[in-house]
Amino acid sequence: MGTDHLLTVLGAINWDTSIFEDRFAKQGEEVPVNRVEEFSGGKGANVAVAAARILGKEKVDGAGRKTIHTHFGANERMTVKHLKRPGVLRTIEEPQMIVVMDAPTEVGRRAVEMARGRGETVVYSPAVRTREGLRSLEPILRDAHYLVVDQIELRNLYPDRAEVNEEGIMRMVTATHPSLTLVATLGERGCAVTGEGVMTLVEGVDVASLGKKVVNTTGCGDAFLGVFASYLLLDFPILEAAKRANLAGALKATRYETRGSPSKAELDKELETLEKVRQKRPVPRVSRGAWPARRR
Repeated sequence: MGTDHLLTVLGAINWDTSIFEDRFAKQGEEVPVNRVEEFSGGKGANVAVAAARILGKEKVDGAGRKTIHTHFGANERMTVKHLKRPGVLRTIEEPQMIVVMDAPTEVGRRAVEMARGRGETVVYSPAVRTREGLRSLEPILRDAHYLVVDQIELRNLYPDRAEVNEEGIMRMVTATHPSLTLVATLGERGCAVTGEGVMTLVEGVDVASLGKKVVNTTGCGDAFLGVFASYLLLDFPILEAAKRANLAGALKATRYETRGSPSKAELDKELETLEKVRQKRPVPRVSRGAWPARRR
């Protein structure tokens, strides 16, 4: 990516097998599979690719809902000792920003400590690690600048507070960590950004308005995160970064491959189209009002 915008991502790399069906099977039911495809994947690698397509040099390269079953394999064997290897150490100590994802929590904690100690911006997206609960993640949250989670991961932070809605959970987290900015992705509803006592809702993208169709939502959150972190690194205001990240996640949903995040040129082109569409059909782009309702 060059030396101007150095970004390190710590997270999993996998090989994905994607099975496409008309609908999910009920318990005990058998349904036909339309096709099986294999793609390179893993949340950490997906985010790194999404970021590279924004920060790096340009290169050619049903309903769409998902269920994901992950075997972490070698990813789960990562230890703090791996961070001390010269090549790894450089990638943690030299960048301007580090994105820490679903590495084992102790590894993530140490990487964040090292990065924060050198003045780097820390973006934490614990993903499946949210199952460990907020208390387990506290040491990392104290050092992180941004916490990025999806709707399910947000709920995992407070598993015993089912009566509290998403907005309430976001306010609880940021009240406990006032220096933290929390970004929650809300699927087609967009995302919510909470920090310094203020919550802002950033409108989602209806891909149908761009003449596209949702085919596979696997990897949308990774595209969002990679693009969000990249535009923060490019010194965009946080809400502008979130707007572009929303669009990147939506565009990924229109592609079958897990790493289907758009290039910067593609993102700029679709953003221009989206702005024209929204000018014709005005809707609130950024709202500080009511929590967005789920689409039926």
